[in-house]
Amino acid sequence: MVIFRFPFFTLLLSTSLLHAQPVLTVQLPDVSITADRVLRGDADIYGMGDWYCTFRVMLDGDSITLNGYIAFHEKANDSSIIVGHVRRRVALPFASDYHWCAQEADPSSGIVSGPNIGARGPRWYAGRGLIRRAYIVTDTFGDDVGRIGGRVQFRSVHIRLRCEYAGLYFTH
Repeated sequence: MVIFRFPFFTLLLSTSLLHAQPVLTVQLPDVSITADRVLRGDADIYGMGDWYCTFRVMLDGDSITLNGYIAFHEKANDSSIIVGHVRRRVALPFASDYHWCAQEADPSSGIVSGPNIGARGPRWYAGRGLIRRAYIVTDTFGDDVGRIGGRVQFRSVHIRLRCEYAGLYFTH
C-alpha cells in the first residue's frame, strides 16, 4: 500500500490481485494416424504382437497442438516394429481473449492399446486419459506400412485458466 499526502486530500494506492479461474471446454476433432515407417524388421506385422497409440496436447497461444504416436510390435518372425507420427493444430478463436492468463489442459495426454488381432479389419478400442476410443486396423494381408492405424476420438479438454488482475483503489 502506498500513501500520498496532498494539501487537500490523501491518496491511498492499493494493488490487489484478484484470482479468476475460468475453465474453457474444447471438443477436439477426430485424428487419423497411420504407421508408415519401419524401424526394425520388414513391412509385415504377421498378426502377432501388440500396438499402442499415444496423444499429447500442447497449448500454444491461440491453438492446441495434438502430437500422436503409434507403434506396432511383432512378437514372431523378425520382430518387426512399424511406427507413425501425426501432428495436428486446432485453432482456438476465443483464446486471444485470455492471452494474459496461464493455461493448463486437462487431460493433457492419453493412450489406447491392444493386441494385434490379425487381418480382420478395424475394431474399436477403449482409450484412457485424453483418448476416448480408437478405430484401428492392426494388420492387413501383406505389407502393412501405411495401411495399419486408424481414427482416434478424444474426450473433451478442459483448459483451466489462471488469470491475475491488478486493481487500483483510491480513497479520500
